[in-house]
Amino acid sequence: MDYGDEVAKVRALCVQHLGEHLGTQMAALARPGFGLRPVKDGIAPAGHTRWGGPALLDPGTPWPECEGAPLSLFAVLDVDALGPWLGTERPPGGGGLLNIFCFEDHPQRGDMPEAARHIDFEDPRRCRIIPADPARAVAVEAPAPASLFPRTDLYAVPVVTLPSPFGVDYDPVLDTLDYSEEPETDDWLTYYRSSPGWLLSTRLGDAWKSYCAKEQGLYTYDDVCFSPDQAFGWPHLEGCTFPLKDLSPDEPYRHIITIGHYDMCGDGSYLHFVLPAKALRDGDWNQTVALQECF
Repeated sequence: MDYGDEVAKVRALCVQHLGEHLGTQMAALARPGFGLRPVKDGIAPAGHTRWGGPALLDPGTPWPECEGAPLSLFAVLDVDALGPWLGTERPPGGGGLLNIFCFEDHPQRGDMPEAARHIDFEDPRRCRIIPADPARAVAVEAPAPASLFPRTDLYAVPVVTLPSPFGVDYDPVLDTLDYSEEPETDDWLTYYRSSPGWLLSTRLGDAWKSYCAKEQGLYTYDDVCFSPDQAFGWPHLEGCTFPLKDLSPDEPYRHIITIGHYDMCGDGSYLHFVLPAKALRDGDWNQTVALQECF
């Protein structure tokens, strides 16, 4: 699969539904990413990429904490094993391992420090991304009372992603496009002038969701189940949009991983690990936040 060829298909779809002016702008936002799936017969894992299990840390790296509470290891990304598809989107250093941690708490448990439970969920202290060198990293078990999730090895499906154009909770980056060629219709004056990204959602949302499912296997698993689990690219959003504006004052935020199969709220939820673009370029993982969608 060639990334340039796939982006050309996405551009054609965008122009078909949005016209040349907006469609070209939308296609220019395309980013490479990977759908993440549990390994199955005949498909090898993407190196050390997995959910759960022990962390893979450089020797001597302390286990991350939040107000005295050890974070839980949610995932490990093996960037080197993802291959050349990421291109210039690769994190600083070009590769390595990324350990994905987050504070995991159950109210009925009494073994977590109370101070950690009162920190806002979008506080960067509640999550951590710690890089490691694959040649030096050692397996480290989670200290109590952190949760230890069963290990599930993953393979990666290369995909092309766009900012989510779904419903009124579209990705706020869509508001930043140039809509100057839009005619002053009643709909524009009534609905779209204050939230222009909603126009793209109306025109492209269903077509893009169908393209992702049928052409890329993205947001589906075994052609049946919805699966937003994804590394890099733009995340699939359904209702977690406003905090992203705070992360994008000068340029759009960057997305590292979405964990969509872990239920933190009782009914279902996603966790999007995102950070400012400059922080990623500088290797400042401490600015990462885990944005939560519950439904």
